[in-house]
Amino acid sequence: MSPRPRKRANKPLPDNLYPANGGKSYQYRHPITGKYHGMGVSRAQAIAAAKELNAMLVPDNDLVAKVLGHVTVRQHAKWWLENIAPEREYKKSTLEMYQVQMRKLNAAMGDRAVEDVDVQDLAKLLEKHSARTANQIRQVAVDLFRVAVSRGLRPDNPAEATLKRKEKKARKRLTQEQYDAIHALCPRWAQNAMDLALITLQRRGDVARMKFENIKDGRLLVIQEKTEKYDTGYLAIAVGPKLDKVIKRCRDDLASPYLVHRRPERKIKEREGMDHWTQVKPQMITRAFAEARDESGLFDGVPENELPTFHEIRALGIKRYRDRGEDPQKLAGHATAKMTSNYDSGHEEIRWVEVHAE
Repeated sequence: MSPRPRKRANKPLPDNLYPANGGKSYQYRHPITGKYHGMGVSRAQAIAAAKELNAMLVPDNDLVAKVLGHVTVRQHAKWWLENIAPEREYKKSTLEMYQVQMRKLNAAMGDRAVEDVDVQDLAKLLEKHSARTANQIRQVAVDLFRVAVSRGLRPDNPAEATLKRKEKKARKRLTQEQYDAIHALCPRWAQNAMDLALITLQRRGDVARMKFENIKDGRLLVIQEKTEKYDTGYLAIAVGPKLDKVIKRCRDDLASPYLVHRRPERKIKEREGMDHWTQVKPQMITRAFAEARDESGLFDGVPENELPTFHEIRALGIKRYRDRGEDPQKLAGHATAKMTSNYDSGHEEIRWVEVHAE
């Protein structure tokens, strides 16, 4: 097996010698360990030292030694999943996103050596995808190559030099009239889920996990799924008249620990990810909302990627609070005001700012 061809810019240099700091200095990559070692700013001295090191570490007849020093993108991605991912305790959805985008990276450059991937290679890959997908691939690539630098597999992170694309929101915002029309077509349990989301601004998964036992001293305690590691994720929501009305409606003749619950078509004692036979999975809430939305006929002809989902109720709720002059940031569990504003943008109505001039 012959050695991999060098890049055109590096061809004048001996094997394993590379320019660093924008060409101002040089570094030698150990052919066995893969670690980089500074070789100073003198080109002549760096070349002489590299030739001497190659003679000692990579004899002409030692083809195996030439190969051992190279780690492919695929091998590094596998190492990352086995060693880095477990330490970070990613949620299932985040880890799945990483795995999906790693497959795209592996398909494009999995057999390339980590050290040989450059900005242009990554830029070409990102150009083939939508802004959202490209940004996810970039996020994963930045992480992968940052770890590669820490492992001594390369001196820099080419993914950081690529551009982050601007994502244009495709989904339509939900108006109050549309909400009311969809609400009327939903079964009672789904209506409860919609109203809880609208009043509390909680995500689908957090609404599905709300329990009666978490209502204490006039407050509904919620640990937000996405932000449970941060202070903004622990909410004690005061139960006002509107929320109290919804909670009372949730207390029907079906005994269940969950606010949002239903009687399934057939009773099953144990289901994957469920601890009670009346429990409603987040996907079921999404499906019930989508079925009522389509039945309403309000969005006939709208492309599928623009159809409002259950998540848009959160944006509508934020808009309602803002319309009343209230700040919904803490209730939404957002760490920054900008994040809350992202949900509030995209509505057609103009919010006039009241000011006084003498």
